[in-house]
Amino acid sequence: MRIKKFRCIRCGGPKVNPYSTPYIMCDFCGSFTDVDFAVGIETWTQDQATTLKYQARKLELMEKSQAAVAFGDREKYSQFQREFWDMYYRTFPAYLPPTIDTTQKYALYIEVCVASSLDSGFDPRWQQYAAHQQMLQNSIRYVIVNGQTKAETTSFFALVDFFVRTTREGMRAFYEDPRYAIMHELLPEAVHFKMKTSMFVQAWLPYLTDADADRFLKMLGFSNEYEEIERPPGETVECETCKTLLFAPEGSYKIFCEKCRRTTQVKAQFFCMSCGSPNDVSENPAKPIECVGCGVANRVVHPYFGR
Repeated sequence: MRIKKFRCIRCGGPKVNPYSTPYIMCDFCGSFTDVDFAVGIETWTQDQATTLKYQARKLELMEKSQAAVAFGDREKYSQFQREFWDMYYRTFPAYLPPTIDTTQKYALYIEVCVASSLDSGFDPRWQQYAAHQQMLQNSIRYVIVNGQTKAETTSFFALVDFFVRTTREGMRAFYEDPRYAIMHELLPEAVHFKMKTSMFVQAWLPYLTDADADRFLKMLGFSNEYEEIERPPGETVECETCKTLLFAPEGSYKIFCEKCRRTTQVKAQFFCMSCGSPNDVSENPAKPIECVGCGVANRVVHPYFGR
């Protein structure tokens, strides 16, 4: 079986079930844990007409947003950003994080996107960052390589270095803000960072030489390397929601269904390693669970490899 090489951010498990969206859910503990860049590219390019229509509408909304900032109109800015984010995820539903599986969570997620955009849009520091990034982008020189236009290495990576540094800075401030605490559940910081950089990669990869593209992907933590693995011991279970048959690796407590984007519980209970008392498996089995009988913290999900 050929799979993308990655480790779950919670338990270290590999992906053993097939997936068709850019987001990867752990087959062992059910955690939202990674982004597959290659699938993201396929999603972006599968319907050129849709992508072009989206890009035209995005440009229109971004221009209106910038005009709202110039006039100091926060209400209008929020309106345009709300329209943009809703349009983005309705155009490319595969890019919506799988943890956002109800209308209530969707509405909450869109409002977080709007509020954080509002914060950065009217913050002088982030306005300066945006202006500097645009200057670096405009300063990129281009060369012809084998009849194709490619970005010149030094000027391009000056842009990349700045983008990565400011994106990390913004992520740290965002996830430390108590107003956005729900995002730790809906979109973990490591995955969110990878999602943002994936968009950046998608835009620039066609303009890079093979050597620069390889350096770029390694620098941002993306890889198209896959490897053969033997499927671990396990059993076939039925999705609780849509009845699709799923493979549950031995030791799994939850399993994610690609078809309906719901998680099925494989095991409901575990026995305390200290006193043997039965305990219910929590919503996130990757976190230590205190025994109801003796209080000892049990780690019921252990690294599958390497951790």
